[in-house]
Amino acid sequence: MRRLKTTNTSGLIGAKQPEAEERIIPPDELDERVVNFLDGYYLIGVWKDRKSFYALSEEELKGRLGCISGLFLCYIMDGELDKAWDIIRRFGEDEWMRHTLILVHPGATMRQISDALDRLKKLNFHINTVVLSAGRPSVLNGVADFTRLGPFLERNRERFIEDIGYMYTPSLAPAIYELCLAEWYYQQNRVAEAGAIVDQIMPEFDNDAQRRLLFVALYLKAKVEFSSNKISDVLGYIKSVRKYAHDEGEQEFSYNIDATEAYAALFDGKYDIVSGWLGGKDTPDEFADFCMLDLYRYMIKMRCYIVNKRFMAVIAIAERLRPLLKEGNRLMDLCELDLLLSICYFRAEEIELALVAFDRVIKTARRRGYFRLIADEGAAIMPLLVHYIKTKGETPWLLSLAESTRDIAASYPLYLMPINKGGTIFSKMEVSVLKFLEQGKNKEEIADYFFVSVNTVKFHMKNIYTKLEASTPQQAVWEARRMGII
Repeated sequence: MRRLKTTNTSGLIGAKQPEAEERIIPPDELDERVVNFLDGYYLIGVWKDRKSFYALSEEELKGRLGCISGLFLCYIMDGELDKAWDIIRRFGEDEWMRHTLILVHPGATMRQISDALDRLKKLNFHINTVVLSAGRPSVLNGVADFTRLGPFLERNRERFIEDIGYMYTPSLAPAIYELCLAEWYYQQNRVAEAGAIVDQIMPEFDNDAQRRLLFVALYLKAKVEFSSNKISDVLGYIKSVRKYAHDEGEQEFSYNIDATEAYAALFDGKYDIVSGWLGGKDTPDEFADFCMLDLYRYMIKMRCYIVNKRFMAVIAIAERLRPLLKEGNRLMDLCELDLLLSICYFRAEEIELALVAFDRVIKTARRRGYFRLIADEGAAIMPLLVHYIKTKGETPWLLSLAESTRDIAASYPLYLMPINKGGTIFSKMEVSVLKFLEQGKNKEEIADYFFVSVNTVKFHMKNIYTKLEASTPQQAVWEARRMGII
């Protein structure tokens, strides 16, 4: 991984020097941006100003907690977790700053997080801010992975609500707890319960101060609708998310909206949207400096590469992400990474490698309860899941997983199917004929529409069948939809 190079002066300071034309923001201005969160200045703003944070001297850091926080976050987003720990060690055990930073350090253990919260309680210090994911829309996630807490949610309701009150607005803690619970229920395949909770608590977040939490609730609501075969409703929720994404406090999520649209398009076979996103300026560049803010979009990009049969690119991204996800204890993201790798290997007919990767997925998913993470891959994972069951043997859990995966596969049969067969080109007339076939028109009706003979239509249909390797109009329409032609 290519990272910003540092020259060590104090263990934390000194980074790649900016080029002459880049503006270095004065320390006081930089400090004010972080402390006051000016103009929606959140994670994405800190990342954009990282050259200025890395240029800070030890003297300039003294007394400027905003600058220290910004530098800490830059190290986190840049994958420099050891340097982030060095910043934490600057502060004593009785200083609130130390324990606040521990809460968002990806490498912090659950014990360290629990101890940090206990310290903040003793100091009677409330963060009262929203700690959202830098990698996926998720609540209580920071840049760390809190999905590991799922099994304890139901048993420790009061403790969770109390702890959440130190990280968020205390009055909202019960609703935030319920949102966390809904996320966990969804992964456990308790979809109806998750949806009911989200519907109940969504009004709590529909105000100017809590729109960022509404973003999370809307995203989860879209997942619930998706699993219920309501893709049109999902697109509606994406529009709602887009509406709020540019409000104050949403900036770090705005670049994920187009990726979410591309993700939804993959299920609906709308590959023009997928191709547009893949070639757009907001798609993450795996050859540039990695940022934790790009993690969600990298996962979508890997899926787009699978559709385009760019299997080596999928493997390259996965192996670049893996050490960072391991270091940050992002178990759910690691499971998703192996899931995409297993699909990639299976498509490339590397069956043994696919089984090895998928075996890691199954073991993690069963232990952690990531049921829907697998099932939602539907048609893309179903052939491998069937092969895995035949190879490893049936279990009640695997059969239940197969049933849910099959339901998604039946609802979204075009998901992650290859875009084309060898770059076959279709004429304008052939595309038009296909569209009329899709509407159920017969040869005679199509001939009348174009003022041509039935034999001319037959000629075009013969070419269409050859290109699509089809023998009936229904097969031709199916293949054309799967390839994104119509």
